Formats: sequence, C-alpha cells, structure tokens
Amino acid sequence: MPRWYAQVMKDEKKISHEMDSVVVFEGSGTTAEIEALGIQSVLESAGIRVVMGGETSFPNLPWSVSVAKADAARAREVIEEARKAGPKAAVEAEAEQERSEK
Repeated sequence: MPRWYAQVMKDEKKISHEMDSVVVFEGSGTTAEIEALGIQSVLESAGIRVVMGGETSFPNLPWSVSVAKADAARAREVIEEARKAGPKAAVEAEAEQERSEK
C-alpha cells in the first residue's frame, strides 16, 4: 500500500468525524413538528444544513433536527438567538426578505 494512500485515509477519517450527525433539537407532542420545521428554517437561513427526523403519521413519536458535528455549536447559538428574539423578530426577518426579493 503506498504511503500517500494511508495519509489520505487518515485525513478522510478526520473529515468523516466532523460530519457525524448531532441532534440539536428533539421534541414530542402536538407542536413538535412545527417547532422542528421552524428550527430547520432558522438553521438553513444561517447556512447550516439539517437532517429532520420524525413521522407525521405518528404524532406520539418525537421530532428531531440534526446537524453535522462541526456545525453543532453554531447551530445551538443560532437556535438560542432565535428563541431570545421571539416571534416578532421572525415576522420582521420574513418581511425584510420579501422586500429584498422585489
């Protein structure tokens, strides 16, 4: 096996662990799906890719939002900032986005 192959595999392993999935939100109940969708929207608008977990057919099962391990700390910060800003900030951000699209 060539030396370079071993180095490439070692580097890929580092990258792989950074891409491991981390749950940043998990909720259950009647509002869990809506909350997960809201968090998905907030994270994606911040440039963070998400993976959703949940099943609409079974509302008793939990919903989750996961991100790459490398993005987990930032995702938690974005979620916390959005919660502190509240619904009024979300309405204002949506209005601003609509104005910028025109």
